[in-house]
Amino acid sequence: MKKFGLLGKNINYTYSPILHNKIFEVYNIEGDYEIFNLENESQIYNFLKILKKEKTIGINVTIPYKTSILKYVDIISPEVLSIGAANCIKFENEKIIAYNTDYFGVLKTFEKMGLDLKNKKVIVLGSGGAAKATIKALLDSKAIVYLVSRNKIKAQKEFENIFFLSYEELVNSSGYLIINATPVGTFPDTDISPVSSEILQNFDFALDLIYNPEETQFLKYAKSKGKKVENGLYMLIAQGVKSEEIWNNLEFNYEKIYNDLIDIIHKK
Repeated sequence: MKKFGLLGKNINYTYSPILHNKIFEVYNIEGDYEIFNLENESQIYNFLKILKKEKTIGINVTIPYKTSILKYVDIISPEVLSIGAANCIKFENEKIIAYNTDYFGVLKTFEKMGLDLKNKKVIVLGSGGAAKATIKALLDSKAIVYLVSRNKIKAQKEFENIFFLSYEELVNSSGYLIINATPVGTFPDTDISPVSSEILQNFDFALDLIYNPEETQFLKYAKSKGKKVENGLYMLIAQGVKSEEIWNNLEFNYEKIYNDLIDIIHKK
């Protein structure tokens, strides 16, 4: 039995086991995918040692460890080096290798939404691991990127080739696409949004990287203003499939897995 899992904190809400179990089923992989909740970063080193000893093939990494995990790996892939965060770990030849499949998932989501991002103004809310992958994908798509952070000064030290706004300055801003890369609105705190409906009025598209709930308050606000919206489910599935490709050295059909999963997940 091949061992896989998801490392994070307070992540029992995740749909990741459903996704990976579907991949195991479709492609006849004898695999087991577990959720690993760690209370703090100090536990990561020993946790990874245990996984290596147990011959774990790979794990995904989510909030809040996408950046701190890099202290404990042996090899960093080119996209992780550029982004500064990892969400996929592979144990291979006694080495721990870090990848970022969030980046790939974001690009696939842009394709699904039919976006033409070249020279378009895009606002990203948040500055964590998901935001880092999103900004890399946007820059590679030739978008003009503005990052909104509660700590504008700190964000300016972490990111290059983009512009910066505070939440107060966002009130007077507009653009092509606005992306929520914060955890605000995630289950169970589903009645809050990182921005008001008045702000969402000023954008053509809204993307929320949250996938649980299916429709966040952020997306409800955007829909009420007649905007085209997308949640984070396609990104979740695309990054998960890419992770499985890395772990198993195989290629999978993304659309088939997405179509098989969407009804299962939305019934939950």
